[in-house]
Amino acid sequence: MIKKRQILFYLFPALTVTVLFFIVPIIYIIVVSFYKWNGLGEMEWIGIKNYINVVGNDQIFRTAVMNTILWIGTACFIHIPLAIVLALLLNRKPYGWKQLRVLYFIPNVISTTAIAFLWYFIFHVDVGLLNNILSKLGLGKYCISWLGTLETAKYCVQVPFALYVGLSMIIFFTQLTTISPELYEAAEVDGATKFQKDIYISLPLLKPAIITNLLLNIAFCLKNFEYPSLMTAGGPANSTMNLSLYIYWKMVSVNKYGESMVASLVTVMLGLVVMIVIKQFDKGEKRQNEK
Repeated sequence: MIKKRQILFYLFPALTVTVLFFIVPIIYIIVVSFYKWNGLGEMEWIGIKNYINVVGNDQIFRTAVMNTILWIGTACFIHIPLAIVLALLLNRKPYGWKQLRVLYFIPNVISTTAIAFLWYFIFHVDVGLLNNILSKLGLGKYCISWLGTLETAKYCVQVPFALYVGLSMIIFFTQLTTISPELYEAAEVDGATKFQKDIYISLPLLKPAIITNLLLNIAFCLKNFEYPSLMTAGGPANSTMNLSLYIYWKMVSVNKYGESMVASLVTVMLGLVVMIVIKQFDKGEKRQNEK
């Protein structure tokens, strides 16, 4: 009985924070999603009309969902693989690897707002660095409005996220330092090359770090606001709108709090589904290893 009380005593702060800052807001989101409300006047009960308006009829919402999924795809297939490659290269301890490690990590300590403005001016149609370089190289015909063209805008806003892999790289590098050198020495005795050691030793033992980075980066993609907001404001023609920006737009610009809460609930559900899938995949891998 005393042990149970001690466990409850230590769990109480964490449970309190979880209830106040997760459970209660979720309940509030669900309740408000059934009302028509502009944030100031009285709330009017309209049932599932907000869900019909947003999920069923709003093409901008569908674009926001697809763009958010595209962000998650960028995290899974570009951001994380690039971080793994850099971590494997640094793990070989090339000349200046300590300085390179710091250099790669520096963008992660800079404000996301500052990074967004930096890339905004890189892609700017008139004073942008990219168009100026193309002009100097005699490739002026390729100078376009990178952030104002439907075909390029949604990819340009993701470039900073795809390239700045410092945090993910550090997590992978830290995991690599925990691998026993004896495994590499045994493989070297058997004639394994550096590439083979990376493929057959390093990568399989990086699975815990891969799961961690997947969770962290997908969470970032779901809540990412600065890049699409500051670089394109969701344009052109809402082509770079994601769920976070859509929630803000519905709440602040359109004053439709009920519809904003519907989008918020969809974001939470999408995050939970993705997290459950990753966890189930991790459990499946562990069961196979145990067999």
